[in-house]
Amino acid sequence: MALSALRDAWDVLRHARDLRALLGAFAPPFRRDHVLNAGPLPEERDPQALLRALRDARHALKAELVDASGRVDYRRLRRSEAFAELERLAPGLRRLTPADLPSDAERISFFANLYNVLAIHGVLALGIERSVMEVPSFFAAVRYRVGEAELSLDAIENALLRCDAPHPATGRRVLPPGHAGHAFAARRLDPRVHAALVCASESCPPVGFYTPEQLDGQLELAARSWVNASVRVERGRLVLPRILRWYARDFGGRAGVAAFLEAHAEPPVAAPLRAALARGSRWTYAPYDWSLNAA
Repeated sequence: MALSALRDAWDVLRHARDLRALLGAFAPPFRRDHVLNAGPLPEERDPQALLRALRDARHALKAELVDASGRVDYRRLRRSEAFAELERLAPGLRRLTPADLPSDAERISFFANLYNVLAIHGVLALGIERSVMEVPSFFAAVRYRVGEAELSLDAIENALLRCDAPHPATGRRVLPPGHAGHAFAARRLDPRVHAALVCASESCPPVGFYTPEQLDGQLELAARSWVNASVRVERGRLVLPRILRWYARDFGGRAGVAAFLEAHAEPPVAAPLRAALARGSRWTYAPYDWSLNAA
């Protein structure tokens, strides 16, 4: 496990664009945080009107700039009307309160979408060309302000969607007690959310967008697509996405991961997967490809 952790760390750090970016991953004083929605507030003052407008803008972005395989055309995105509208609306997030997202379905769908948009926004804002790991502190440094809370990608994932679970790399919680972001957290952890979060990298699932009304079906579709695209049996070994090692506790440990895989595998993956699980085949985890998910 220690050797595997070292390999993961090296896989991240070898992409760093310079010494300062590398230091920022280990020492917060060297990290430059980027709040990407600090601009003028939009005209939409009603929270529900803002949420509808943001949803429409996200759908427009996906329709225009995300291809069928889930890759993003970042070059076109920078000058697109869809992205300009998102940039105009994003400062309105500062007006939101937890009461505007009262149910778990609303919180999970909203913050999964927000995570995916913030990752894309961060790629453009930081001038990422090849990998988000050009700035190893990317997930802590790229942020939106939502209500009174300043939220990084790490905070959205671990504090809000994983219900204040420790960060898998550090073992520590991302937000301190009393932080305003805790009020936006989902009340339950749905491990299928790992099939919905897109960190702008090749090993991530394809970009999708989610609605509270259809969330269960959308997460189920995302989980099935992810499992059947990324799980395989090779030379008697079960090869799994690295996310299933990093976040195994979210699935209920090794037994929970196995149950999740069996529940979501379809032909032609299902038969060899079940045979490998039945005979106790060794589990291995594919290297994580941090290359930019660019079209």
